[in-house]
Amino acid sequence: MANNYSGNAGSGRGQQGHYDNVPPTQYLGNGGGYPQHPSNNENDPYGESAYDDYDRPDSFDVSYYTRDGEYGDNIYMNNGSQGQGANDRPNLLSPDGPMPPGPMMGDLPPRRRRHGKNRDSDIDSVSDGGYSVRSSLVRTPASHGSNDVDIFGAYRANGNTGMSTEDGRYASYAPSTESLIHMIENKKTYRPTGSVTSFSRSASWVSNTNGGFIDFQNNDAFLNSDAPYPAWSDPNQIPLSKEEIEDIFRDLTAKLGFQQDNMRNMYDAMMTMLDSRASRMSPTMALLMLHADYIGGDHANYRRWFFSAQLDHDTPAVREHIDPKQQHELLEEEGGSGKDTPAAFVEKWRAQMNTMSQYERARQIALWMLLWGEAGNLRYTPELLCFLFKVAEDYIKSPAAQQSVSAAPEGEYLCNIVCPLYNFLRDEGYEIVNGKFLKRERDHAKTIGYDDVNELFWTPEGLRLIMFEDKSLLMDVAPHERWSRLKDVSWTKSFIKTYKERRTMWHFMTNFSRVWVMHITIYWYYIIYVNNFLYDPLFELHDVQSTVGKSNGQIQDLPDQDAKRYTLMAAGGALAPFLCILGTLAEMFFVPLKGHNQRALWLRFFLFLIILAADIAPSFWIWPNGDDPNFDLSKIDPLKYYQSSAPKRLTNPDAGDVSTWKAAKAVAIVQFIYSIIFTIFLSLMPPALMFKPRTKNRNSRGLINRTFAGNFPPLKIAARSISLSLWGCIFLSKYIESYFFIALSFKDPFRWLYQYRIDPSLCTEKYLNSNLCANQNFITLGFMLLLNLVLFFLDTYLWYVVWNTVFSVARSFYLGISIWTPWRNVFSRMPKRIYAKILATADMEVKYKPKVLCSQIWNAVVISMYREHLLSVDHVQKLLYQQVTSDEDGKRTLKPPSFFVAQDDAAFEQEYYPSHSEAERRISFFAQSLSSVLPEPVPVENMPTFTVFTPHYSEKILMSLREIIRESDQYTRVTVLEYLKALHSDEWDNFVKDTKILAEENSANFGQASAYGQALAQDADKAEAKVKTDDLPFYTIGFKSAAPEFTLRTRIWASLRSQTLYRTISGFMNYAKAIKLLYRVENPEMVHLFGGNGSERLEQELERMARRKFKFVVAMQRFLKFSKDEREASDFLLRTYPDLQISYLEEIPSTEEGGLPRIYSCLIDGHSEVGPDGRRKPYYRIQLPGNPILGDGKSDNQNHSIVFTRGEYLQLIDANQDNYLEECIKIRNILGEFEEYNPPTVSPYSPAAEPQPTPVAIVGAREFIFSENVGILGDVAAGKEATFGTLTQRIMAEIGARLHYGHPDFVNFIYMTTRGGISKAQKGLHLNEDIYAGMNSFTRGGRIKHTEYFQCGKGRDLGFCSTLNFITKIGTGMGEQMLSREYYWLGTQLPMDRFLTFYYAHPGFHINNIMIMSSVQLFMICIMFIASMNLTASICQGEIDMSDPNYAKNLKQGCFLIKPLGDWINRTTLAILLVLIIAFLPLFLQMLTEQGFARAISRLGKQFMSLSPLYEVQVTQVYFNSLMTNLAYGGARYIGTGRGFATSRLSFSTLFSRFSDSSIYFGMRLMMLLTFFSAAYWKWPILYFWISIAAMLITPFLYNPHQFVMTDFILDYRDYLRWLGAGNSSSNTNSWISHCRLTRIRITGYKRKRLGERTPTTGFISRAHKANIFFTEILLPIIMALIMLIAYTYLHSVSNVQDAKDNDGEVNSTLIRVLIISLAPIVINFGLTIVFFFVSIGLGPCCSMCMPQFGKFIAGLVHGIAVIIYIGTFFLLWILEGWSIAPTIMGIICQVFVERAIFAILQHLLLSREFGEDETNVAWWTGRWYGKGMGGWAFTLTMREWLCKVIECSVFAADVMTGHLILFFLSVFTLIPWVDKWHSAMLFWLRPSRQIRPPIYSLKQRKQRRRSAILYGILFIIMFAIFLVLIIAPQILKPDISLPDTLTKYLNGRF
Repeated sequence: MANNYSGNAGSGRGQQGHYDNVPPTQYLGNGGGYPQHPSNNENDPYGESAYDDYDRPDSFDVSYYTRDGEYGDNIYMNNGSQGQGANDRPNLLSPDGPMPPGPMMGDLPPRRRRHGKNRDSDIDSVSDGGYSVRSSLVRTPASHGSNDVDIFGAYRANGNTGMSTEDGRYASYAPSTESLIHMIENKKTYRPTGSVTSFSRSASWVSNTNGGFIDFQNNDAFLNSDAPYPAWSDPNQIPLSKEEIEDIFRDLTAKLGFQQDNMRNMYDAMMTMLDSRASRMSPTMALLMLHADYIGGDHANYRRWFFSAQLDHDTPAVREHIDPKQQHELLEEEGGSGKDTPAAFVEKWRAQMNTMSQYERARQIALWMLLWGEAGNLRYTPELLCFLFKVAEDYIKSPAAQQSVSAAPEGEYLCNIVCPLYNFLRDEGYEIVNGKFLKRERDHAKTIGYDDVNELFWTPEGLRLIMFEDKSLLMDVAPHERWSRLKDVSWTKSFIKTYKERRTMWHFMTNFSRVWVMHITIYWYYIIYVNNFLYDPLFELHDVQSTVGKSNGQIQDLPDQDAKRYTLMAAGGALAPFLCILGTLAEMFFVPLKGHNQRALWLRFFLFLIILAADIAPSFWIWPNGDDPNFDLSKIDPLKYYQSSAPKRLTNPDAGDVSTWKAAKAVAIVQFIYSIIFTIFLSLMPPALMFKPRTKNRNSRGLINRTFAGNFPPLKIAARSISLSLWGCIFLSKYIESYFFIALSFKDPFRWLYQYRIDPSLCTEKYLNSNLCANQNFITLGFMLLLNLVLFFLDTYLWYVVWNTVFSVARSFYLGISIWTPWRNVFSRMPKRIYAKILATADMEVKYKPKVLCSQIWNAVVISMYREHLLSVDHVQKLLYQQVTSDEDGKRTLKPPSFFVAQDDAAFEQEYYPSHSEAERRISFFAQSLSSVLPEPVPVENMPTFTVFTPHYSEKILMSLREIIRESDQYTRVTVLEYLKALHSDEWDNFVKDTKILAEENSANFGQASAYGQALAQDADKAEAKVKTDDLPFYTIGFKSAAPEFTLRTRIWASLRSQTLYRTISGFMNYAKAIKLLYRVENPEMVHLFGGNGSERLEQELERMARRKFKFVVAMQRFLKFSKDEREASDFLLRTYPDLQISYLEEIPSTEEGGLPRIYSCLIDGHSEVGPDGRRKPYYRIQLPGNPILGDGKSDNQNHSIVFTRGEYLQLIDANQDNYLEECIKIRNILGEFEEYNPPTVSPYSPAAEPQPTPVAIVGAREFIFSENVGILGDVAAGKEATFGTLTQRIMAEIGARLHYGHPDFVNFIYMTTRGGISKAQKGLHLNEDIYAGMNSFTRGGRIKHTEYFQCGKGRDLGFCSTLNFITKIGTGMGEQMLSREYYWLGTQLPMDRFLTFYYAHPGFHINNIMIMSSVQLFMICIMFIASMNLTASICQGEIDMSDPNYAKNLKQGCFLIKPLGDWINRTTLAILLVLIIAFLPLFLQMLTEQGFARAISRLGKQFMSLSPLYEVQVTQVYFNSLMTNLAYGGARYIGTGRGFATSRLSFSTLFSRFSDSSIYFGMRLMMLLTFFSAAYWKWPILYFWISIAAMLITPFLYNPHQFVMTDFILDYRDYLRWLGAGNSSSNTNSWISHCRLTRIRITGYKRKRLGERTPTTGFISRAHKANIFFTEILLPIIMALIMLIAYTYLHSVSNVQDAKDNDGEVNSTLIRVLIISLAPIVINFGLTIVFFFVSIGLGPCCSMCMPQFGKFIAGLVHGIAVIIYIGTFFLLWILEGWSIAPTIMGIICQVFVERAIFAILQHLLLSREFGEDETNVAWWTGRWYGKGMGGWAFTLTMREWLCKVIECSVFAADVMTGHLILFFLSVFTLIPWVDKWHSAMLFWLRPSRQIRPPIYSLKQRKQRRRSAILYGILFIIMFAIFLVLIIAPQILKPDISLPDTLTKYLNGRF
């Protein structure tokens, strides 16, 4: 049968279809005939389990996708009469008039009307449930004779042609299947039990001679059927014929002006959808359900919008000109009578839908699809599309449209409606500068984006904002006239900002106020309760251990202080409403304060204020009346450490005082209960639902429209119970543990610091006197309390990790996916499970033993692994089902491999696959996955159609030969091929063997003697040598001949082990193979009917089914701009996989000068016709309203291509993923997770219809990170995926908190596309575009599931820089998410348990990182104050235990007790260390659960040995920095991280410049604080912080390949010095000054107004808004500087008293001293730079002619002097401190923080914008200001540049010293023997024997490198020696250097 399949059936093109005249593709899967019933059950995993036959009747449809090709005319028909021809229609899309039909524009075929019943079937027709889907044939019983089984029937048929046509990953570049069969059948090293060593070559799976086969009815008609959509072909069942549906599309296109290609595309999409649904339900029900999903069903988005916008009230004329306020009142009046309730609307809506004809339903679906298909970027605004649909529907139904005979011009919809809206959205984000579109310098809060546009259409009030230029309203126009008036709407006047995404951290307070309430309030309760000395001066006497508090062994009678205790604790309850007040006030800055919004917020604000006042007011009366009047308290001194005696009880207390005291106590108890009640209420109640009246009537007024933003899917009782139990366990554990380890353990430090008093006469400062030093204990206590509060927050996250892991592991046991489940036996049960869970057994008529059926599945999986070179021939032979002769009757029987039972029996010692190999992992997961619960599959012909959808931009398609056999650059020490060979040595050996087989075949084909044959002809000794010599090229580069079939094989092998698009496509094309395999296995009669294995008709039928059920679309937006290599690679893809579809953008320049180009979205595949220019002609070419890439790229790329996808579901895949055959055969199971396999039996619009269940929007799947074996970074990435992507998602999906993370999720096509698509796309804001689709579907009621039994491969970034670039992208993207309205909706509406799950899984993780790094800074500040007190105060001597209530008796008067503070330091350090250890708990338990104890310990051990904790410290800091930077500056953008192998060594300067801002500077500041503490008060636990903070400095270099090779290290130093001095004579991007400018540009932004200026490589960066950066970038540095000044001032406050005595009472001012030390270098640099500015002006123009590096010389001179100045100030301070190191370090810390604050103020407030090019810097140093195009700016630019140069001098000095310190530290490791081998083993996990060779240099290169290494090595040693001498010598010698008295006097502030 000829293969005339047309993938675009119904497209009407007068040319060949998609797949016309395409040779059939042979099938890899193992199929064939079936034996009757083998009787040998030995070693059968099935035992005696003869599976019950399923007698369920079934039908089978093999109708074929073909077209007659008899479309002769292109006649447009309208309402039964001939209308205007399609080609005669006016065309608005082309300036040259109508476009001719062809590859761009064409027509559907003419109508072929069906004459029969059910033309306009109504709803009653679906009540008949007795329909047959596959009515073409019926299976009948058949008995088969006893025949031998040929396992390789299909393969042998394919191989008989002489070459392999197997559609595997190596295409036709693989050895023939005959070679494999021959090796397996004739292998001498293996004997199967049964004494049979070969297989019959003549047998077939199904006997063609002896056995009966199925009796088909009308076989001829069946074989010759011609149905493009088989399930929509039976004229007796379909409600509308294809021709009638075509007429609908034609009619709508003519009336509304759609493009022809859009019409054809959407027609095919709709018919594919109908065919997909009709394959498992009746066609009538398929149309009904499709209409219900798109338009009228319970969960249809259009129905929800219609209800929300109240358009059922739009028809009466009285409402067309009514005032909105009066309209609302009228609606409420109607609602009062029950007419406007949801129930009334539903009843009316269902009645309307139920009476609709099938024709009308089809027309509405077609109208929606046509509107959607041409909407372009408007697809992100679903309710706008709903509005357009309603307007178009009103127009279509109008008499004017029905009577119109002229067709609308083609493109009218695009030009009149889509383009104006697109232009508005584009102009909101972009402006034209110098003829180019550039992003506006406008943040999200001032940009009307997609969501703002969409929300206009949510409510009737919003619809009444749509106005024309004259401010008249569109909604006042008659409904049928609105369509024609849409083009006149002024969209700029209509749209408003509906939510302001202000860049501020106040979002945290609004969105997550409940988190703050439940932590801060409880923390207050704990602190007040534990620290009773705050309100009870006799607290020690209450202690039963106190000897003072006892009298004759009895506790003394003491005053009752409960009133004060309860009222002080209750005052903490006031924090809850106070925090809510702050959240409400912040919310007013985010939502529009108009009308109801303003009233609702102010109402909430005042109610919170009332709650606050009611909580706090009683305390003002209770506190003064809270003392017990029964005792005499007048003699108690509250300042004493302890009270020596108890007060006396009064005999006659005042009765009035007693009653007042009792009343105060009662009121305090009530107040405390009140505070607890409202604390609980405000913690549990979502803020948006507080104080909100509930009504049954529709009311669109409110802060949040709950129809679209708060319609969360409900949880089942079991899931809700798990959710509540999880959070109950978390907070129960947290509150108990936090009480003891945070609150109670802090009592002693708190008590001492609170009670300690410093004598003001013992400390002083000239300007501050004793005010500061006397309160130093309270300052320290305040920071310690703040740190404990942060730890209180972190404690919750810790318990969340623990309990989430416990619950997830418990669920894994419940699901049966843990290897510890005792009843598993996954391998021995695997054959049964394949049969029961993979095959559609419920619909199969079973005539064969299960092992016969599953043997074909298993053998196909094994052979696919062999084809991928994961298994050798030996392994394959041991794993395959084999035919043996039975010992009993000599019959041929099928013997399962011993593998199934060997895995559970230690007696078997055979190797079935390489240990710890990819094959082992895949087989193990396949076996384990089948032990879980899988949805029951449906037969292949019944399964839904789905599409794999992959966006591609510039990812590598296929590795070129040059890329894999040559080093990429001078820093690479290994080729990609060598590295891959080392990583996959076994697979390379298998590949080489396979290649040699192919070479032998080719040699035989050409009549050449093989190497082996030639070798055997010689003597034995020479034979082996000859073979080895001939094999050397194979093992070296994979080929011996440079023929394309060999070189391409090596390229494919490398590409399949890299992150390439070819790997992705070849992996997911396994779906087609899986469908063919399952179709063949489940339909043995079909194999016989079509002529048996290998027949052309059978292959065509298999191809037809695969094409019908599976599509693959790659969105290649750059396709036409590909380089030559990319074009060749993409062409290879299309030739290898002809069914692969590629969508791309085509840009046609405008014919008008200055006009915008026309952009088209096009689709091609491998069958597309190739034009004369070599380009393939697209099937569809749909014009877009403009450039679709308005966002960050990926989402827009997906959006323009999504119209070309087909079917009911999409699988969203990235371009660096992989899939496997054994996973693909589960496709029917995972599609069953959408719960749509069982259609309803009655119409969804029928009164008898049951409520539809909540739809499943997204089904998630696991990912396996296939890059985990490339070293520590790959393994860490894989570990994160295992924990978050699997372990966390497992429990999150169960409790309803999983969102969408992109890949490899399956999505419900209709659900997602009718709600805004599969991502969001506002530039910057939606950087992490995927998760917004999850939040969008979640807030609109869609369920999101997660599966454990299905996984795809995924690549991750492999280098240190690329991994941290990815983390930076995630961090900045999270910063944007914090601003988004989705977080506002979820944070303020979700119930408490679901809110907490959402919070801690998403924003809470990143806020936790902020708190971790903040806790480190706070801890450093605390220990800095403690160390300064240790140096300054008089420390109490001896062992004093504060747990003894009588400890105060042993204290010396005025001494400072340091011990409790030291103990607190130890506990805090231990707590932070525990957090780090517990962070590895999820990975350990996940490994323990799925792979066992040994693997878990091994993996964790390797990670610790590879120093992964240091990497995690760096990751946390990068997360923190990227999030905080984004919240301050914005500028989130996609970062191309690079997915290649990280084998290149990066230079020191490159790493330093990349990580200086994010971690190195921060780490150096903390290191200085830690150094001061260590010098002043050493504690051993602080060693942990030394390691952690050092990680921020050295981790970028620690994970740099070959960092410690001595020669490269010294050359690194050379390059670092060159980098410091480059870029000052001429512009150089690889220079320190360029790095400095890029850092500064983030603050200043670029100038954008100069004509002809080239765009910077970083793109034009906007200037930071001062309001956004004020706190974090200006105020915070000032606060930190003040804190350091306080510590330094206190450090000298005691010594100032003695100095004052020595200086005649004149007090020193250490504050003035440190300010002088800080400001002196800046002042000197001001003078230095201006002097050399005039030098360069005077000498530069002349000297530059004879000295090209003049600018570099001057800059180096100035910068060198600046470094010396800073070194001088350090020694000056050291001399002033009398060579005491600790105070000196503290002084330098103050200098650093003060200068940082000063520079922050100067840069953020005084600097103007930066030029895009580096003209001003070069001009400053060279003196050449002319010819730079500066014009009138020249003078102001010199002033600006002067300020920049002063700042740069200080930054340069800091970078030089920081860089040298790091280099000095790293140089120590270069002295370790074999350090490079150990370092490489740590990074790459390669044994030294497998490690990469050192690079090969020429003799000249070696000499140059040696010479440079010696020279710069000597320089480095000299610098290191100078550094050591400068630091050590003064400490040892302590020279007596006295400064001039005048200088000393001024430096000490004694003016």
